[in-house]
Amino acid sequence: MTDRAIPWRARLAAAVLDVSPDWGASAASKALGAAARARLPRPLSRAFVSAYCKFFGVDLADVDPRAVREGWDSFNAFFTRRLVPGARPVDARADVMVAPCDGLVRGVVAIERDTAVVAKGHAYTIGELLADDDLADLLVGGLATTIYLHPRDYHRVHVPCDGHVQRVVAVPGRLLPVTAAALARVPRLFALNERLVHVLDTAFGPLVVVMIAAFGVGHMSCAYRHIGPHPRDVQRVECVPPVRLRKGDELGVFHLGSTVVLLTRPGVRPLVATDEPTVVRMGQPLLQRGDVA
Repeated sequence: MTDRAIPWRARLAAAVLDVSPDWGASAASKALGAAARARLPRPLSRAFVSAYCKFFGVDLADVDPRAVREGWDSFNAFFTRRLVPGARPVDARADVMVAPCDGLVRGVVAIERDTAVVAKGHAYTIGELLADDDLADLLVGGLATTIYLHPRDYHRVHVPCDGHVQRVVAVPGRLLPVTAAALARVPRLFALNERLVHVLDTAFGPLVVVMIAAFGVGHMSCAYRHIGPHPRDVQRVECVPPVRLRKGDELGVFHLGSTVVLLTRPGVRPLVATDEPTVVRMGQPLLQRGDVA
């Protein structure tokens, strides 16, 4: 999307947040997160959720009807809602990686020799993104798949294939929005924002799932290890022994939304369109073993 195609209000909002001091954007995001976790009377909760769903076009057909009728205790409880069993069928083929979340695939690009990724407004090195140059070197020649989660989406993140989690890394950073306007203004945004890095050993080789926070994200949580929100320093938690997870198991949760970047070794090819944004749902085929055409 060109700058001219981005609404001026969105460009203005991105500019204001970009020039704001880190403590200001962080404080505002944490305040939004606290407000989202505040308990609400059920009648107020139902009214608020109804208005939100109408505004963003949220489909609650895959949610427990009882929860929809009764409402949620907080906005965060609604936003991190689980789906009814079977709502997201997971492709069981061993040579297929599935989408780790619902969202919009914004790009599937090769990880170049210098580990730089430049695509559709994103410009960063994998080493910067992971805060780990050695791990980045292992991924050269593979693919970086970027999935944006819209406010209407289901916001739990899952494992794309069977594997063992070797470690999880919490990387401190800013909490800028990940809109097209923000990416146009700050191309290295993904390597600047706070993120949670899941490192797995799989039959496909090393696999990394990066959850990237954004403005308004109260925090991100990890499903298999306790990781405190908003770290001040890089926190590396080694999993000893490694945590075994099956394809479709939960990795983590966004408490308000953002972006996932999936990093894979050479030897897989995309099963979705790479020349235009593509809507995906968790569990559907995303990548398959084989050479890139």
